[in-house]
Amino acid sequence: MSSIPAIPTDPTPRIEVIDSDGHVIEPDTVWSEYAEPAFREQLSCPGGWVQATAIGRAYPAASAAAAYGGARNDPEASWAGDAVGTDLWDEAARSHMSRPGGRDPHARLVDMDEEGIDAAVLYPTAMLSWVEEADVLGAACRAYNNWLRDYCAAAPSRLYGVGVLPVQDIDAAIVEMRRCVDQLGFKAVMVRPAPYLGTKKLNHPDYDPFWAAAAALGCPIGVHPSPHGDMPNVCRLMGLADGVTDPSDGLALRQGLTNALDLQMALAYFVLGGICERHPDLRVAFLEGTGGWIVPMLERFDHQIKIFGSRDQSSLPSEMFARQCMISFDPDETALAFTAEHLGADKILWASDYPHPDAKIPGVVHELRSAVASLPEASQRLVMGATARTFYRL
Repeated sequence: MSSIPAIPTDPTPRIEVIDSDGHVIEPDTVWSEYAEPAFREQLSCPGGWVQATAIGRAYPAASAAAAYGGARNDPEASWAGDAVGTDLWDEAARSHMSRPGGRDPHARLVDMDEEGIDAAVLYPTAMLSWVEEADVLGAACRAYNNWLRDYCAAAPSRLYGVGVLPVQDIDAAIVEMRRCVDQLGFKAVMVRPAPYLGTKKLNHPDYDPFWAAAAALGCPIGVHPSPHGDMPNVCRLMGLADGVTDPSDGLALRQGLTNALDLQMALAYFVLGGICERHPDLRVAFLEGTGGWIVPMLERFDHQIKIFGSRDQSSLPSEMFARQCMISFDPDETALAFTAEHLGADKILWASDYPHPDAKIPGVVHELRSAVASLPEASQRLVMGATARTFYRL
């Protein structure tokens, strides 16, 4: 009796690709349909009242049209809308945020399939902005989070939400974080790398109830910057927005400095300023500020604490990072493979930034494969998707 031949198996199964930091573009229906009635009228303006107000305050020299619309000659457009940028911007980058996938999950899935992205973890655009009015910001957060839940419901095994919170009201932020995790199914919440409580740095003890609640919930923190001086961040404190009359002009300088420096400062508060040591179950990812600086920065932090000690913590910063933290890379960073070799590929996330202007659309996954090609296959699997799946508990 002849035997049935075995079905050949692929010895190298496809590597899962997970985008650890994609973005949505909030449609105006977030405010007109999802906002609570008491706040709906206030929040319902193009791009949302929070973004419009934050940009207006960050750039007091800007015209009302530039502050609220940003798009030249179109004061009704969202600053993060279709016609973004100036004539100096790369032409393709100017059109990225008009891609339907930013607002429509079904269109996004088409783009993900064409690119080869299996799953995406989603951060906001307009709601990266911050205003000091905790009640209004809280209402905007709840509206956005509810809309994002419905966006992700189109493909719950591929689209994963990250909640936004009014962290200047610690109690309210904890309540909304619990709702995000327990009711909305989100996989993380985000904070900006800047003070929320006046000028109190993130490692101030007043924030400890928030970090403790996140740790108890098993809710990761995505530390995500924004280049605008709507908070006491590097952009504001270095005066990078002084005299700016159009927020789209000079963004290379503001984003080039602000995102990276804010993220480096936040890293210091978590791994050198005591946050991680005080909250050993807290998990933190540092996003969209490049990653090539992380190895020398941790070496510097270790060197400093060995020499000078610290009243904030006794552990080495590199040990805190290894235990609790992740760093995200853009796929075109030459230091990605180097960092994976030195820190471990299980510490490395990658991000598309889709559909923001600096995203590579299409081609980001091809670029990612090239960036990790020199690594062992096991490390490639971690960087491309497995680390994100573990960190976010997808």
